Amino acid sequence: MLLKINIKIISTISFILLMGACSIAGSWAYGKLDGYLNNYFFTFANFTQAQEKEIKTVTRDFKYWLTKEQLPEIELILNKVNSLNRLSSSDEIDSIYRSGSDIFISVNTYFNSKLIKFSLTLDKKQIGEIENHFLEIQEKREEEKKDRDDETYEERLQKNYISGFKRIGIDLNSQQRIILASSIKDIEDNSEEWNLLQAKWTEEMISILKTNQQNGFEEKLNNHLSGLFDLGPPSFRDKIEKNRIIGIAAIKNTISSMNDSQFKKMQKSIRVYQRSINRILENQNQEGSS
Repeated sequence: MLLKINIKIISTISFILLMGACSIAGSWAYGKLDGYLNNYFFTFANFTQAQEKEIKTVTRDFKYWLTKEQLPEIELILNKVNSLNRLSSSDEIDSIYRSGSDIFISVNTYFNSKLIKFSLTLDKKQIGEIENHFLEIQEKREEEKKDRDDETYEERLQKNYISGFKRIGIDLNSQQRIILASSIKDIEDNSEEWNLLQAKWTEEMISILKTNQQNGFEEKLNNHLSGLFDLGPPSFRDKIEKNRIIGIAAIKNTISSMNDSQFKKMQKSIRVYQRSINRILENQNQEGSS
């Protein structure tokens, strides 16, 4: 469950930074980040006014923390991306990947204590509503899976990589798409196992929530949340690591084939994101000094 929440949060932040072609649009949307998250959380269950007030407090504090602690880190990542060139090594690309993963984990860690505290206020009906909410999400994912059964895993994966490059201003040509396809062909499809692990984790999460009035609940929930990024047996973790290494190599191979025009377009796109972040930080500093 929490993984889906974190993906939603990161997706929302990414969307805001990508909005439009100017920093004003991005900073304006970022100002409404807590509102976006409030509306998302409010769909989980019918919360009381006091609970909604608490959610608003948490999202407001989260936005402040994100601005002060994480946006500067995101800007550092963008600087690393901006410095990539045809001679960039796998280690440099891996460093960018790990920095992004650290931010994702930081978001998870931030919300753990908030979720534990908030869970103590949930009644049985609300927990049932939350359970139904995530069952509906799972059903929707199954329907989406059926809709894309005509595509192979490699085709979907390649589309995701192409889309990722495009988000930073890079349109891959036909030769580069061939290089990319060749580079990722050994990535193993573990999506089914991953979905099952997430579903089991969410089911266990709901079971724990149902004990929120019992002794030891907070410790039990904290232990469960802390294990979110260690799902699956060692063999599954090994597959994830193998896929990560192949993915890093695929990105390196593709970047090595880029021409000067593509690098210039990438750098132009990165500067747009950096201007958005700088404006957001400036606005935050102005609010803090007023």
